[in-house]
Amino acid sequence: MAPGRTAYVVLLASTSLGTLTSTVVTAPVNVIADGVGASAAGIVVAVSAFTVAMVVLSPVAGWLCERYGARRVLAASLLLMLLAGLGASTSTSLAQLVVWRALQGVACSATPPAVQQVLGALWPGRRPQAMAAWASAVGVGQAVGPPLGGAIADLLGWRAVFWVHGLLSVLLAVLIRWRVPDVPPGRPPMHVAGMATLVVGVGTLAVAVTWAGQGGAPVLLVPLGAVGAAALVAHALVARRSPRALVPPRLLVERRYLRSTAAAGAVMATLGVVVVATPLHLGRDWDLGPGPIGLVMLSLAGSMALLAPLTTRLGRRAPRAALAVSALALLLGVAAVGAVGRVDYRPAALVATVVVLVLTGAAIGAVQSRAALGVMRSEVAATPSAGAALGIHNTVRFGGLATGYAWVALTWPTGELALVHLGPVVLLLGLLALLAGRPAAPPPAERRTTPAAPSPVTTTTRGES
Repeated sequence: MAPGRTAYVVLLASTSLGTLTSTVVTAPVNVIADGVGASAAGIVVAVSAFTVAMVVLSPVAGWLCERYGARRVLAASLLLMLLAGLGASTSTSLAQLVVWRALQGVACSATPPAVQQVLGALWPGRRPQAMAAWASAVGVGQAVGPPLGGAIADLLGWRAVFWVHGLLSVLLAVLIRWRVPDVPPGRPPMHVAGMATLVVGVGTLAVAVTWAGQGGAPVLLVPLGAVGAAALVAHALVARRSPRALVPPRLLVERRYLRSTAAAGAVMATLGVVVVATPLHLGRDWDLGPGPIGLVMLSLAGSMALLAPLTTRLGRRAPRAALAVSALALLLGVAAVGAVGRVDYRPAALVATVVVLVLTGAAIGAVQSRAALGVMRSEVAATPSAGAALGIHNTVRFGGLATGYAWVALTWPTGELALVHLGPVVLLLGLLALLAGRPAAPPPAERRTTPAAPSPVTTTTRGES
């Protein structure tokens, strides 16, 4: 079956639902905490469990998508999300909620690599537009999640948030099986030692970052960091010596893949800082309530959703330069958010905050779409290791988000907004330095072809090679 517009929309909707899975609990988080008898610190553990699970399982999810078919894995992950959501809705304790939210993270870890693989395979001639639309779909999830979760919790109670999410998951699973064409799997072998060391490495580092953000004792932080670093070193050594490596190490440091993955991690860390620190600032320093804060933050997510296709189109002829310009714009935006936040409240300052958030959101969307496109056009995309490489790419993405959350948790108690925003500024400066090197080699030929029958969205894109 040839792909049509419905398949395109369903895939993007799956991306939005994946993002919404994380953001839908942010507005009713205090009500949820009361419902399960959790403290403020405890409910943060439940929120973090979702992100940590995504970080840990992304390499496995990417490999599964390549091994068994991205469409099949995506549909199965949505059904698992339904199960986890129903479990979360029945939670009566913090421990139960943490387990079910972690299982939601496990299910959601398959969404980015699956959607990216299917979009790239079914519409190879429109990859820039597809990755821009994917970045917009991420923004839609960011924008819709908080108000939707708050409205459902107010009307039906916080448990209904998970019921509605489960219904959406089932609907999309059915549509994916019905309307999205299958993508032939690549059948890559499983390198058990490589996958085990990778999962242990990224998992313990993710837990260490989260523990540090919560102000955890160094007596546990140091061993966690040491175990994570040792496991990743072991993974590199095993991968170099084995012909069955998940991803040959040389492909992970290929310029286009390395720059795109670094950009994805930096932009998600920046997003994590902005989406947590800005509402905290608006409430603490400007005494705004939840409603006004939600409207202000909508400007960030809304611009991510609406402007990513435009910014991607403007940079089509010079992708690396476009990525560098977008990263620079994001750096300036984050610095401006911090600067405006230090001004005493007045209407002009609030308007300036909205304007800066709009520009920051546009830059975030542009960097995300360019980073995703870069990975899809890297050398590894033409090998059987493509699925695992996408998984590692998304591990860095989600790891960046967890790092952003942890940085805010660690620095916010100081009361210095400039320090809170210093972390992403340093990361983005490092990214700009990385982008300043030599250009990557021309991308390899596309490894999959467009299905024979054209669809309403299958036209050749100028400048794609």
